Amino acid sequence: MSPAVKVLILIFICFGFVGCTTTKTGKALEMLESEGEFKALPVFEEAALEGSTTAAIMASFLYLTDHQIPINIDKAKHYYHLALSGDRGQQQYLDYYIPQVKTRIMLMDDNSENDGSATDILRGRRYSEYPSSLRLLALTYSFGKGVEKSLATSKRLFERAIELDNTPDSNHMFAWWLAVHPDEQFRDSQRALDLLPVIEAEAKEQSLVMVWDTQAAVYAANGRYKEAIEYQSKALQKLREDSAQIPRYKELIPTLQCRLRVYQEHSPWFYEWGSSPFNRFNFHRCRNEKATTI
Repeated sequence: MSPAVKVLILIFICFGFVGCTTTKTGKALEMLESEGEFKALPVFEEAALEGSTTAAIMASFLYLTDHQIPINIDKAKHYYHLALSGDRGQQQYLDYYIPQVKTRIMLMDDNSENDGSATDILRGRRYSEYPSSLRLLALTYSFGKGVEKSLATSKRLFERAIELDNTPDSNHMFAWWLAVHPDEQFRDSQRALDLLPVIEAEAKEQSLVMVWDTQAAVYAANGRYKEAIEYQSKALQKLREDSAQIPRYKELIPTLQCRLRVYQEHSPWFYEWGSSPFNRFNFHRCRNEKATTI
């Protein structure tokens, strides 16, 4: 389960939604905890179409996580606008969380003119101790997206997110970018390696593909190609197994094959400038090459 989704569930617990199996939205939230994002999403979509504002915002958010659900901006916008048109009633948590979804849509769509407005929301005091928002803001500073680029500010925000986070998710995201960021001045392979033990110790079955993918990138950044190949191969095999049950995962396989090929050539893998920093499953260096199949 993605880190930001975990926070959403905690908010819903506080407002009494989780455990409310008498509603379709309640069932979807429980499925999200027990069975994962992919199986819960269709139930959220059904509930959203039946008028649940909570389900609509959850469906929108899941299409923005780039975790078990590949990013789909059009779907995210559809359910976001459905949430806005619904009756929020006394659901105050939506006033807190809807701007978070809006921010992600603005940063991930093709309109760079609204990036500044998105980062203004993230810099608001109400999100200053929210690890998920701090991580997203850190990413915008590291790429100069909606703000003036500042690698130092980005790293401070990532470290602050780690301090506030009671999960390994901030460690995970920071380790990933320290290994694969396109700017050499941002990368720090030793710091990324130092963050791995927490990520490994708390890895869950549903997140193993991303954990192993990150481990491989960090080992490659440190010149440890044997381990990079081992972990990337494990991630690829696990993704293939998962795709037998969830066919949409097949579209993610070429990206992991791409990275494996790079490691087999004893080279680290980095993002390329111009690639979306919000989608780790985009093609990059292998875009114009045939990925290795194993």
